[in-house]
Amino acid sequence: MKYDEPRGDWVSLPKPWLELRQVMREDVAASAGEIHTYDGGSLMRLDGVWQVLVSGDHNDADVVLNVLRKPS
Repeated sequence: MKYDEPRGDWVSLPKPWLELRQVMREDVAASAGEIHTYDGGSLMRLDGVWQVLVSGDHNDADVVLNVLRKPS
């Protein structure tokens, strides 16, 4: 990862991903570079690919990762 490239916004989710309004989900997906979930999990976009750093108590980071993955 290059340190001079923009990493995106740091976002802390106030509740589970599936309970967020669609507009907020779209906003987070478009602008975030790092996401902290309500249950203590975290994800980071590294070299354009989302990775779970910490899963969290309720695995919400894994739910977010599955949504943010682009179909191959």
